[in-house]
Amino acid sequence: MAKLSLPFVLLLLLAIALPPLSGASSRSTAAADVECFQRPAGGDAVVHGSSVEPEEKSSDEDDDAGYILLPSDNNDDDDEEEATSAESSDGGSDEEEDAAGDQLGLVVGNVVTQDFFNSIISQAAPSCAGKRFYRRNDFLTAARSFPQFGQLKPDGAAKAEIAAFFAHVTHETGRKFDSLNLCYVEEINKQRYCDPTKEKQWPCAPKKQYYGRGPLQLTWNYNYGLFGKENRLDTLKNPDLVSRNGVVAWRASLWFWMKNVRPVVKKGFGETIRAINGALECGGKNKPAVEARVKYYTEYCKRFRIPLGPNLRC
Repeated sequence: MAKLSLPFVLLLLLAIALPPLSGASSRSTAAADVECFQRPAGGDAVVHGSSVEPEEKSSDEDDDAGYILLPSDNNDDDDEEEATSAESSDGGSDEEEDAAGDQLGLVVGNVVTQDFFNSIISQAAPSCAGKRFYRRNDFLTAARSFPQFGQLKPDGAAKAEIAAFFAHVTHETGRKFDSLNLCYVEEINKQRYCDPTKEKQWPCAPKKQYYGRGPLQLTWNYNYGLFGKENRLDTLKNPDLVSRNGVVAWRASLWFWMKNVRPVVKKGFGETIRAINGALECGGKNKPAVEARVKYYTEYCKRFRIPLGPNLRC
């Protein structure tokens, strides 16, 4: 046998020791394991210092990341509520006022129209506080607290009650007997109007006065006290509520009306005068004042196309 050289023997032994070529796939797997990468938090993907394209975020992740999304209709509701609040404080839109009237029923909502209300308040001078204070929408809102107002039967009697109410309101808020209707919010000749005989039940608050305020000029500590008690308002301690909040002003007048005047409405307009200011006007004590009230009542009954009824004067 031929004698083999040492280099050849070494090469032969090396060939026998090497694995077959079919093991290449496992090498690729091992390489992949060694060369796997980790993505640094908040950074691009990096493999051994070489940058690669980061994974694309879905469109939903882009939109929602870092935000709390509110349904769009909630935002719309908020906008509508703010608009309604602003309009209400400034009288409200015609559409809103009509809707408020409809909720009261045919009589009040459709008799006290915006045109009717405007025909009264439009006669107030620009300098009148009432021109900026009294609003039909506030009246309708307040009337919801007194669902029996303007609901006498038949409809003619209901309209007569509304005519009588606004006749007295027009007179009480006017300048003497001229046409400055719905001009005043507070009484001109302010006095304390604290009845000492009623102070045990309705104690007058220090430095507070209970002069006339609002459409029917609510007066006296006992009226402020009882109105506040029945309407959950502390008007005895804070009587200015009646002249600063339009809805409260109308509520106070409607409260007084329903409690003291409405029971005699069907007896004639003259009896409503007696219920409101009879001690100072009836029996010939103040004929001009009585005639002024009758004039307004006659005008409003004519607009409503109803008869005047009996006993116009007291």
